[in-house]
Parts: sequence; C-alpha cells; structure tokens
Amino acid sequence: MLAVPKLNSVTLHYFENCVGCAACAPSCPYFYVDERYSPVEKAEFLREMLRARYTLSGRLFGRLVGARMPKSEDEMWKILEFAYRCTNCGHCYVTCPFGIDSGAMVRLLKQTLYSAGVAPTLMKQFAGFEGSGQYLQHPSVKGVWDAFMAEAAKLGAPVDKKGARVLLMVSFMDVVLMRDTVLNTIKILKRVGEDFTIPSRPLGVRPPIGAVVGDPAAQRAAVEDVVKYAESISPQILVTIDGGFVYPNLRFEATNLLRRKFSFKVYHVTELLAEYLREGKLKLKKTGAKVTWHDPCQLGRRAGVFEEPREVLEAFTDYRDLPHNRANSLCCGGGDGINCLTKEMHMAMGKLLGMDIWGMLSAREKEFVEKSEDAYKKAIRRKMDDVRKSGAEVVVTACPVGIETIRLGTQLYGVNAKVVHIVDLVAEALE
Repeated sequence: MLAVPKLNSVTLHYFENCVGCAACAPSCPYFYVDERYSPVEKAEFLREMLRARYTLSGRLFGRLVGARMPKSEDEMWKILEFAYRCTNCGHCYVTCPFGIDSGAMVRLLKQTLYSAGVAPTLMKQFAGFEGSGQYLQHPSVKGVWDAFMAEAAKLGAPVDKKGARVLLMVSFMDVVLMRDTVLNTIKILKRVGEDFTIPSRPLGVRPPIGAVVGDPAAQRAAVEDVVKYAESISPQILVTIDGGFVYPNLRFEATNLLRRKFSFKVYHVTELLAEYLREGKLKLKKTGAKVTWHDPCQLGRRAGVFEEPREVLEAFTDYRDLPHNRANSLCCGGGDGINCLTKEMHMAMGKLLGMDIWGMLSAREKEFVEKSEDAYKKAIRRKMDDVRKSGAEVVVTACPVGIETIRLGTQLYGVNAKVVHIVDLVAEALE
C-alpha cells in the first residue's frame, strides 16, 4: 500500500502554490532529454496523490480535478521512470518565482513509491545494506577497507583518536571511488600539522543512501551510526571529502532527523582547505594549468559552499569560471542515484559484492535501467558544452558522481579535459 507523505507547512506550500508556469523547466538537465521530464511534470505525480488523499474535491471528483492514486504496479513503475529523471539538484528551486522545490517533491514521490516496494533493486540493496549495518561484516568490504587502512598506516594516520580537532569521515564508497583522494587528504592534514583522526571502520556505505532511494528508516539508521561514532570520540569538526548528498544530509538534515544538536560541526574539505590557506598553513606552488570548478549541486545550491573552492584554486592555478556557475551552475545529470542506473554499474557493484545483481532484475527493470542509462548519457551533453566554452584543461570538483559523470561526458562528447577532485590537485601542488 502506498504511504502518501504527511503535509507540513513547507510541503503544503510546494503542493498548493505551483501555478504550472514551467519557469523551472530550462533549469533541469532532463528537460533537454524529453520535455515530459520538466520539474513541474515530475512533481505533478505526487500532487495527484496528495489531492486524492487530502482534498475534498479530490476524494469526490478524482481525475476531474487532477486527483488519482496509481492502481497497479505497472503504473508505479511508469512513475518511477519520471522520479529517476530528477537529480534533486535544486536548480528548479532557485529559478521558481514562487520558491517551490520540485526536487523535494520528487524525493517524497520516491519515498511514496518505496513504501509499496517500487524502487531500483541496486539502490534498495545498498540502502538496506547500509541501514542494517550488514556491510561491516561483508568479506569484500572488509578486504577493501583493510587494504586502505594499511596504506593509511604508512602515512601515519591516527585511528579512533579521542578529542582530535578533526575527524576525517571515510565511508566505504570514499575508499572504492576516491581512495587516492582520501590518502591525499591525510597527506595534507599531516603537512599542515592538523590534529586529526580517521575511523577504524567505514562510516556507512555512502550515507545516507536511504535518503536518495526513499527509505526513511535506512536513512535514519545510517545517520545515527555516523553521529554516534563521531560523538564517541568527540572531535570538534567532522570533515567529509564527498560533496554530493552526504554533505548537506550530515550538515543540515541530520539535526532535523535526530531532533537534536550535535557536539561537533560538519565541514566539507574545501572549507577546511580555505581555512588553512587564510591561516598561512597551506603553501602551494603556482601552476599554469587552465582550471575551472564544477559546483556540485548538493555542495553549492543545497549547502551554499561556493567561494571556498574558488579561493583555493585561484591561489595557485590559472582559474576561470564556467559560463554557468554558482547558484546557476548546470547539473551534470548523474545525481540522486541516476548514475547507478547503468548496466555497467550493476555489473561492477555485483562483482564487488560477489552477487549477480544484474541477474536479479526482472525484464521490466532491465528495460527501466537501459532507458535510464540512455537518458543519463544525453543529459550530460549540456554540461560538456559549458566545459568546452570555458577553455579549461582541468575540471575540478568534489563530488564522486560529478567526477565520474563529467569524465564519461568528456569521452562521449569529445571534450579534451581532465577531471579531478580538488584535494588531488592541491596535493600535487604542496610545497
């Protein structure tokens, strides 16, 4: 049975006050794949359910007033297609003249569908894997983590140190997708003389995956686990290198979710690097590289971290902004789980965990994934046009999805640019 979300003052505004003007449409990368995927059209699926559940006219007149509940699994899978044409990038929110966040509505739509068991299998698996803590016992996870810890030990990284100023948060996916970046972060922390520590175990898979797939129980469990560990060793600051959904969820959403303040602050590594630069702790060699910064949607529009990475890059590179930047930055098209919806990703994650995840999918879901992958590759084009116009040789960012998506885009659309995490570029320039 579908669990239609409860309304509060914010979601009531999003529900009632959209006038369908479509001013938000050009902001969405998937509008350029198919105009049916405009933000207002995607959010309308949830509005139809809300009208059917909460309005008298909806209960009395149904479809005549745009109120309906999906009646079959086939209908819900059709709606899921639209839900996974939204990266929750927030661009529609900043362009809406009425301040309506269609991405937030689509997140609730995913949660509604998840309540009926309709969600991509790969993401359901990982949300449950993380929320239950089962990932900590998986042999592949242990093997990858132990290899990382051996490398961190060679760098002299403190482990589980109580009272350190900085806790460098390291998740399992940080090690899988950005192992060198984590190690380079450790090198930088050592170089500037920071009092820091790393965890002895991965803090989540990529927490909280439940927020992306629509599983609130898994979301809460993952956040509680990170907070509980952090408070057990009492750092002043928890620092994440992941500028995707991990950062705003831990910095802003977690306190609302757990309904209390924490004993530590949450920083993104770019904020810490800018702090070191201002204090004269970070010494960098000048380079002539033509560099630009891709604002990760979650770090930028959703969290307001725009200037710190630019401050760092301007200190040692030939920096130039992309034509669309800061709050007007173009989304790469891969966020909120969309980059997971490829056959290659299913095969890679299955191999990593020793499971035939692709083989677990029904024919309908395989078709869903293949169609999603095609749309994803088309959505990247707009970002690549921006990169080409900038003349940059190096695209720097801080979101693992952004890195992988823009790298894919350079291959698909013939853009001659390297894509790196800002930490890796800084590590290369250390004096």
